[in-house]
Amino acid sequence: MPDPRLIPLRIAIACGAILGMVLSYHLWLSARTYPLTPVLPFLKVPGPIGVVLFGAALLALAICVMTPRFIPVFAALGAILAILDQSRLQPWFYEYFFLLLGVAFAAPNACRLLVATVYFWSGIQKINPGFVNDVFPWMLEPFMKNQSIVHSLAVAAPFIEAAIGLALLHKASRNAAVMAALAMHVFILLSIGPFGQNSNTVVWPWNIAMAAAVWALFWKSDARVLKYEGWFQMVALALFAVAPLLSFFGYWDHYLSAAMYSSNRNEATIYFNDKLLDKFPDGVQDYARVETPEIDSIDVSEWSSGELNVPPYPEERVYKNIARHLCEYADVTLSIKGKALVNSKSITTKSFTCASLLMRVKAE
Repeated sequence: MPDPRLIPLRIAIACGAILGMVLSYHLWLSARTYPLTPVLPFLKVPGPIGVVLFGAALLALAICVMTPRFIPVFAALGAILAILDQSRLQPWFYEYFFLLLGVAFAAPNACRLLVATVYFWSGIQKINPGFVNDVFPWMLEPFMKNQSIVHSLAVAAPFIEAAIGLALLHKASRNAAVMAALAMHVFILLSIGPFGQNSNTVVWPWNIAMAAAVWALFWKSDARVLKYEGWFQMVALALFAVAPLLSFFGYWDHYLSAAMYSSNRNEATIYFNDKLLDKFPDGVQDYARVETPEIDSIDVSEWSSGELNVPPYPEERVYKNIARHLCEYADVTLSIKGKALVNSKSITTKSFTCASLLMRVKAE
């Protein structure tokens, strides 16, 4: 008999996925100015088919709220949508996708392992100067001005989050960890919600869904999370417990490693001559800003957030594809500031011209 805890988990995750996808609906459509980055360049679909896929995925999720039998249908549609555009692999969608698969395979321990490791790696990813000095103070800005206290909390926050993940794995500390996780999600919603920075609306339902998930899976549960329950648990272990470690060396994607809001990520800016601005579509021109009297730029993060309501998928291959798309209109230069890596002594910045970007495509 399936674990009854999977019922509220399924409802919470399916509802969270619906809200997240609706809030970022431009992300799931094919007709837009922000370029799609399919897994293979030839995988492109016309705009109307993109609308059908998006609508079908939402419908499948709505039915998943009522029955787990439609989870495989959503999983198939979700996989197709992600293959057609890697930017759709947002951290919340990635987690929703595998949690729903865990429900479909009746694997509560796999779901527990997934949730616990997300908290753990999310905390570890935040142990960096950018989070301590910039991100966390920004989150507290609407409520607290004392810089000494803010700094102390910023230093402690990553370790608290990582500790929550570890504590969820042990029965003795599980209930306390659930309460700490709920308090953390309340804080996040207050800090980035309408009473705080009023920012990144797409992750508001994610925080609510995660709070519901941790309650459903762990509260007063005596489950042995690491007890073997089947192959899907091994998949969850590999993807959510082990693979994120590789991201610190540049061998696994940032957004698949619980690293949202960690601050340490690749950032891209596209530069071009001011005289070429009129060559771009209107939707692109809206995000241009003046650097010098001759040079304009487009911050890819601003473009993605403005048009899709999600941050960009921060991988070099995606940034290159976006710049390559703009090369169809005018000559541009892509600048990528890399993330800090354990196996690199310094943060590097790479530049790519249209000639080098298009030459690489021909070579491939």
